[in-house]
Amino acid sequence: MNVNPSEIERIVREVLKSMAASPLAPALANTNQSIANTHPDPVSLRESVIGLEALRGIPSGSTLIQVSSKAVVTPAARDWLRERGVAIARGGAIATKPAVATASTVTAQPENTSVSTSMPRLFIAGAVDWLPGLSKQLCPKQTKVADRVADDASVVRAIAVAIRSGHRSGLALVDAPHSALWQSARDDMLRPAVVSQWSDLAEIFREVPVNLLIVPSKRWGVAGAANIARRFLVHVGSQS
Repeated sequence: MNVNPSEIERIVREVLKSMAASPLAPALANTNQSIANTHPDPVSLRESVIGLEALRGIPSGSTLIQVSSKAVVTPAARDWLRERGVAIARGGAIATKPAVATASTVTAQPENTSVSTSMPRLFIAGAVDWLPGLSKQLCPKQTKVADRVADDASVVRAIAVAIRSGHRSGLALVDAPHSALWQSARDDMLRPAVVSQWSDLAEIFREVPVNLLIVPSKRWGVAGAANIARRFLVHVGSQS
């Protein structure tokens, strides 16, 4: 049987018109919209360390990302997500097709809770022989003082690894502070500043979202470095 194309078009128009006039149509539309708003499809990220580089591929308008339960979210990435209102869903495995997030898996604010509760806030590294004395001056629950390393470059690398592993901040005790500043500024994970004198701290905390303080070891000793570390811990705690 041959069917006139215009007749088919007329039938389709009538069906669509009758569906729009149905009293259930607005309710169904509202229900679908509510479900879409309540359960946004997350963007799956497979990286073990979620930094700014991993977030650049997130589509505009996304409100949720799904990461592994063991993934480390860097402080810079948390700031980026918080500014854009993007939450994090953590799970044991990342599905090939993003799964619908439930209320129990979505955090109200992007937060690396599993790391922040198990690691000290401040990681300290240096190429000085008085690190054991400094360690005795500080609370071990808030600070981790590493073993002495060979040079300033090793100090910066050790702190970069520590921050990527979940420590909130770092304190570098170096011989050449400006060289260490130049090296650390090349790493997008680090936001460094040099502490030449005690009055520098207030200006640094006011002007820079710092996560690495570079302390000239020839200018500061155990007592001075310990005071800087304590002041830094107070500042880091106030940013939580």
